[in-house]
Amino acid sequence: MRGLAGYAMHGRRQAIIVVVLTGLFPILYCLSAAVVALVNLRKSATEGLIILLWSLLPAGLFWIAGDSTPAILMLGTTILAQALKYFESWSKVVMLGTVLGILTQLSLAWQGAYVAQLVSMMDELIILQQNQGVIVEYSADEVAGLFLGIYGAYHFVTVISCLVLARWWQAVLYNPGGFKTEFHQLRLEPGFAILLAGFILAALAGVPPLDSWLVIMSIAPLLSGLALMHYIVAYRKLGFNWLILAYLLALFISPMVILLGLIDSVMNFRKRITGTN
Repeated sequence: MRGLAGYAMHGRRQAIIVVVLTGLFPILYCLSAAVVALVNLRKSATEGLIILLWSLLPAGLFWIAGDSTPAILMLGTTILAQALKYFESWSKVVMLGTVLGILTQLSLAWQGAYVAQLVSMMDELIILQQNQGVIVEYSADEVAGLFLGIYGAYHFVTVISCLVLARWWQAVLYNPGGFKTEFHQLRLEPGFAILLAGFILAALAGVPPLDSWLVIMSIAPLLSGLALMHYIVAYRKLGFNWLILAYLLALFISPMVILLGLIDSVMNFRKRITGTN
């Protein structure tokens, strides 16, 4: 992975080769998006735009085939990489990422072909199960609805993951330890966290359209809560097992971690832990 990033940063030609070749294959297009983000983080906006345009060539092929995800990843990581480069703040990046996640969810209204294709795929799977003697108690529309309900959240998480990988690459290549320090300081801005908490409560009460954005709005405070736990483990030198516990909490008791991230935005537990003003 580090070798791939190092090769891509040797020059424009190498970066183009990497984003085009990795962009041609499912799953690997996440690496393409990460390289696009890395170029945008490290080099000029013009150079980043050139690499983005090349990455959109294979992404366009997926779009024609009915999969818009690669194109969304390339554009999303570019936008967030430029935001991180300009603001130097992960808090602002996750704020912007939340907005992009909601816009991505709303984009389904203009992706009728994709929705129809997904329903058709689910219908074929159900028919296959029925032919094998399995009793299916759900419809293709219901299954597709579950996937479509987390469409924006899935893309938000994937874009952020690609950006994290790109920032880690940048730290490894040019600023060892820099990403760790940045991530440990991720804390939501109080105003945004309070607004988000209000929206989340409204979503839990079933207020439309917020109820369909609940997962998207929960991602930013979840990341903030994880960042705080990473900081505590590092500051107290608790060991790797405690990080495993933190991620198990995020996986099985995610509301606790989300609440921790929201409260930390106001309380600033890092200052309380270190005793600084």
